[in-house]
Amino acid sequence: MKFRLAMLGLIATLLLPLSVLARPGVPPAPEQRVPNVTNAYIDPASSAVTATPGSTFQLSFTAGNNSTAGEILDFDFSFTNLPVGWTAVASPDPITSVAPGEAPTFIVTVTVAGTAAPGLYAFGIRAIITSTGTPASLIRNASVQVTIVPPTATPTVTQTPTVTPTPTQPAGTVTATPNNVCNGQNGTRNDGYEPDDTKAQARRIELDILQTHVLCPVGDEDWLIFGGLEGKVYTIDMPSAVDGIDPSLTLYDDNGNQLAFNDDYYLRNNDPTDIKPRIQSWRAPANGQYYIKVRDAAGRGFFNAFYTLILESESYGPTPTLIPEICADIYEPDGLPEISRLMVIGEVHKTKRICPTGDADWVKFFAKAGKEYSIFTVNATPNIGLDTVLVLADRDGTTIIDFNDDFGTSLDSRIDFAPEVDGFYYAQVKNVGDVGTQFAAYSLTFQIKTNANGGGGDGGNPPTNVPPVVPPTTQPGATAQPGITPTVGSATVTPGGATVTPGGPTPTITVDPYSRPASKLPDFVINSAGKFADPAFARVWERADAPIAAGAATRSWLWGPVSGSARAEVYDQAPGGLRQVQYFDKSRMEITDFNASRASQWFVTNGLLAKEMIIGQIQLGDSSFVARPPAQINIAGDLDDKRGPTYASFTNQLGPAADRTSQYADATLSRDGKTAAYSGPQRDAAKLVTFVPQTQHNIASAFWTFLNRRGPISEGGKIRDGQVIDWVFALGYPISEPYWAKVRVGGVEQDVLVQAFERRVLTYTPSNPAEWQVEMGNVGQHYEQWRYE
Repeated sequence: MKFRLAMLGLIATLLLPLSVLARPGVPPAPEQRVPNVTNAYIDPASSAVTATPGSTFQLSFTAGNNSTAGEILDFDFSFTNLPVGWTAVASPDPITSVAPGEAPTFIVTVTVAGTAAPGLYAFGIRAIITSTGTPASLIRNASVQVTIVPPTATPTVTQTPTVTPTPTQPAGTVTATPNNVCNGQNGTRNDGYEPDDTKAQARRIELDILQTHVLCPVGDEDWLIFGGLEGKVYTIDMPSAVDGIDPSLTLYDDNGNQLAFNDDYYLRNNDPTDIKPRIQSWRAPANGQYYIKVRDAAGRGFFNAFYTLILESESYGPTPTLIPEICADIYEPDGLPEISRLMVIGEVHKTKRICPTGDADWVKFFAKAGKEYSIFTVNATPNIGLDTVLVLADRDGTTIIDFNDDFGTSLDSRIDFAPEVDGFYYAQVKNVGDVGTQFAAYSLTFQIKTNANGGGGDGGNPPTNVPPVVPPTTQPGATAQPGITPTVGSATVTPGGATVTPGGPTPTITVDPYSRPASKLPDFVINSAGKFADPAFARVWERADAPIAAGAATRSWLWGPVSGSARAEVYDQAPGGLRQVQYFDKSRMEITDFNASRASQWFVTNGLLAKEMIIGQIQLGDSSFVARPPAQINIAGDLDDKRGPTYASFTNQLGPAADRTSQYADATLSRDGKTAAYSGPQRDAAKLVTFVPQTQHNIASAFWTFLNRRGPISEGGKIRDGQVIDWVFALGYPISEPYWAKVRVGGVEQDVLVQAFERRVLTYTPSNPAEWQVEMGNVGQHYEQWRYE
């Protein structure tokens, strides 16, 4: 009976007059995204897009096998009822050997006929599926509805016929002409440098000549090559890029070694939405060929994803030319805890070098509880610009136990410590200001403290006549309690040492037992639960959350009711390699450069915590990461809920989505990361109202209203009405679609809408009181647990 009904529906569709399909109108909302059958499917089963005559668009689908009988499937694609003059191509085609539980992605690229009249068109995607089970072959279909609208006049991008374009900045917004498609399809091409998808295909870029490229199709990479002169400084810049892509730049040497990386160059201007990359003032270590790779951070690509690139030359500058054989000491590579060099008791690493700029030297060593150890640097050639900073890290390689800049009156560094647990510990050495030079040589010694006799910084012994180093005490982060208002001003950041005196019975915590000149590293505050580690943190917190704490506003928290633990954390680009951070329930505040302007909105940043937990990477620098398993911590609801999704559940849901404005969030996400159709009520709060081109994700109405609301805010101690959240600063861009999930809240399972952003997570709980229906997830708590426990 179901088959007959399906056939009657198909016949009725075919009998519709073509004039009905061609009549302009708003396409009906697509059906819920459900698999076509129980053992093989195309998802989504229906799609709706808007296009112009002569344009090209791409749609993303999955070809899934949810068989429980072990069949292996092959998918072979074709198109039905394709309008006259249109072309459609599936890639890859065919898809073979799809095992049960797998759902590989395929992209359909559609080119609309230039003569297509405005109106509504429809066609089908058909998959002939060969199975190892019974029946031997299956047919699955998906439908596509296309609304054709009149084209909008746009400036034309002119491509030069050779690989050396005219060095002229394109006027206006870079926009594709209607017939441009990827890589020469249909006799046209929109990127004159293709093919350039591999290092072997790299196209040459000349100094100070602008080039225009396109990231197309999905997953495209553009490779470029240039000749670098030893000691000369170069900047690789992307002056323009269309909305919808998040480009990144990676620089390699001729052997394929990565030399530099940048995703978002935040120092370009004061616009937080400017995510174009730049590798600034990079000095070539040797004569040779160097390679630039350009790609979208999430692998996006489409026919008019234009960007421009320029290789700018700079002067050699006053720094002597680097000699690679001297710059790289015998202990390299040792730039991360994972590749740190082992030291044993009594060992001295001689003639280590901080070179090139940004270099960090890591070592590891075994230490036993009950013993006291010393690790210290000795500057081999004083007065040549070396001022070491020594950081001691716990057994995980990320938790900071102690740090030291200048020990006594010298520029050498020393840490004495007595571990409470046996194990391998880590130490990092950097130069203040992150300066590197081939002449910045030093020795590093690790030994039992009783053997560390004074020697005034000579002969591998630490300097003498200095106060003892008192290791800071570590205590867990604060638990947020409603009604507790953090006090402001108790954290003192001074050149002479920072002392934090929390209220109540908690004893005074002295962070630094000796003074430093004002030009040295800041005095980092550690263990400041309930107090702010820096007045700048207090100002950021006060704007949105002080009115809540004072009872002047009724809404959910942006940061949380109380500040959590303060830490000094490793970050390669921070002067000296450390930055001040403080954790809150909802996020983490950071000060990376104390020399930057405190008036800048970006003096205090909040980290990409949600993204790190989802993809499983702890960021230790602009291009330094430590791999960790994605966080198996519940992203919303009760922490002991065994059914709700975790951060790891979102790992495979970060790909770009189509613009689905005016449709509804209609998919669920389970703990195992699989999606399915949402069968609950259709709520206005779940209507998709905004599409974010930077990451190509939709935002639901409840979240968009929350992000743009006005209400009481605090500025300079006074309460006034204003915009509560600068959402790009606070959350970053969305990195997933909003998904419904079965989440246990207070022991009761209920439907919750969840969406991941770069920095945070938003949840919508329909059963909550109106002012608390949308909340920030406890990302700060979860990240600190994931990183340190």
